[in-house]
Amino acid sequence: MTTQIRPMEQADVPEVLPLLRAAHPCRALTGDAVRWRTENPPPGSRETALLAVEDGVPVGFLRSVLRYGGEGPRSGRSLFAAVAASHRDTDLGARLLEASERRLVAEGAEVLRTEAAEEGVQVGGEAFRQAVLERGYTPEETHRVLGLDLSALPGLPDAPEGVELRPFDDYDDDPREIYEIDRLTSLDEPGAKSWFPSYEEWRRDVWEHPLLAPDLSLLALAGGVPAAITCYVCDGESRMESSMTGTLREFRGRGLAGYAKAAALHRARGRGMRHAYTGNHEDNAPMLAANRRLGYVPVGSETVYVRRLRA
Repeated sequence: MTTQIRPMEQADVPEVLPLLRAAHPCRALTGDAVRWRTENPPPGSRETALLAVEDGVPVGFLRSVLRYGGEGPRSGRSLFAAVAASHRDTDLGARLLEASERRLVAEGAEVLRTEAAEEGVQVGGEAFRQAVLERGYTPEETHRVLGLDLSALPGLPDAPEGVELRPFDDYDDDPREIYEIDRLTSLDEPGAKSWFPSYEEWRRDVWEHPLLAPDLSLLALAGGVPAAITCYVCDGESRMESSMTGTLREFRGRGLAGYAKAAALHRARGRGMRHAYTGNHEDNAPMLAANRRLGYVPVGSETVYVRRLRA
């Protein structure tokens, strides 16, 4: 049987979704989100979803993203690898990575990156990691992925003095205050990039993303002043992911992030969510500690690998 690698089409999404969910058990995924991403690549980028098909059935997947905006060399990223159980002992992962690299290099990429995770985070991830290393990539940074069974969630702590929580729903018409906290705290994280999207780009790519859970995501006000956020995406069924939690520098040390996260997780459990996941840079000790206090336990690690094509 011949396995063909080709660009994914929208009609493929219903058959691709079970493959992605099986390979990435810690991710909140829906068909609408997969379709939305193919139609809305991140600002300053071009994207192709590569699909491996055998006898009409999807057996492999890889996102191939070229980033051409901003300063520095053009970079390409091959991510979200998924290989069906029937093909994990083959070279399909390596073939998908090679196909992505060819596309990215042809479009001018000078730096290539990809991701591979431990088995608890990415089923088949160790085999894909081996393919990555054999193609000359080296580790760049690592994130720890933590999981929480919401039935074991500790009780909600008392609110810090003077703190009020508001759901993102309340800011649907004008979320700029949320954007500013997201921007400032994201740039201040360990391992953070040196750029952040404009408000218009953020609103399109984050605020309007179909997985965003505005009823679960919260803004914390301290004395009436916006001070911290905790943001979540969910699949509308049972799984949710933390996409960002951050506190402005002048409000740190008061337990705002931990309280906001706890409140959001209690809201989520009340709405039927059963599993919560989060990822933290391995150097982000305060957030790792806050998540442990909430009952999160390690699931595995995910590493970004880099291959520089030009000096």
